[in-house]
Amino acid sequence: MSKYLIINADDFGYNNQQNSAIIELLEKNLITSTSLLAVAPCAKAAVAYSKKNNADVGVHLTINSDDENKKWQSLSDVKSFENGLPHNQKDLVFKTKRKDVRAELEKQYRFITDNGGTVDHADNHCATLYGINGRRFYIDAFDFCAEHNLPYRFPKTSGFLEKQFGRSVPEIVKKYQQMIVRAGEKRGVKMLDDLVSNPWPMSRIGNLDTLEKYYLNAVDNCVDGITEMFLHPALPIDDAQNQGEWQKRVLEYRILKSGCLLERAKQKGVTVVSWKVFRCS
Repeated sequence: MSKYLIINADDFGYNNQQNSAIIELLEKNLITSTSLLAVAPCAKAAVAYSKKNNADVGVHLTINSDDENKKWQSLSDVKSFENGLPHNQKDLVFKTKRKDVRAELEKQYRFITDNGGTVDHADNHCATLYGINGRRFYIDAFDFCAEHNLPYRFPKTSGFLEKQFGRSVPEIVKKYQQMIVRAGEKRGVKMLDDLVSNPWPMSRIGNLDTLEKYYLNAVDNCVDGITEMFLHPALPIDDAQNQGEWQKRVLEYRILKSGCLLERAKQKGVTVVSWKVFRCS
């Protein structure tokens, strides 16, 4: 069986620095996909670029905010999100109605399509729709994808979980994952075979070489089928923030800009593709 790799840049629309990095990488063919965060401050500029350049995007389904003090606002005006998308996970778990989640997902999709963008897949910000919070929001995500005939970022194998936790995961977790996979398959939603992203904070990464080796090793170990590798490339903001977690985004931008992942994929016989590969599978 052949090995295919999607190289995706998340958070298109997050801010000007994220947009500039992603546009550069798209125009230099250094990534094959991007995911648009419709509730973010610079989402309109991201959609405008997508429309002007006929660049398909994923809808980066989002039901939480990254910052308690600067909450992203709902596009659907549903009651669960009337005070903004929650930053506190307890609010998300205990105060959010599934019907409101479904309405919000639809509005984020329509934000892109109504403004002339084309959506080629769906994925999720911060894994809030994957069932790990105990809510069955994954059903709403699968129903959304089935309705719009979109492939979805959810891995069919347990390798992603093991990479994220850095160890073998309990059998009960694997069974839960397979239950979610079956829910997607029941609805005819196409999913990834594997998924790769670096989960480490900057305190563990330390430097560019460490992060680059992580991603190169992931290319070396691609499974048969379709793997997506997602990063969050961005330009620097200011010196203070570059000392914190934003620096990881800057390092991921430098890794993608170097073209080393594309070169390694070529060396290893891994075919680099976009989400359009699902139209042929």
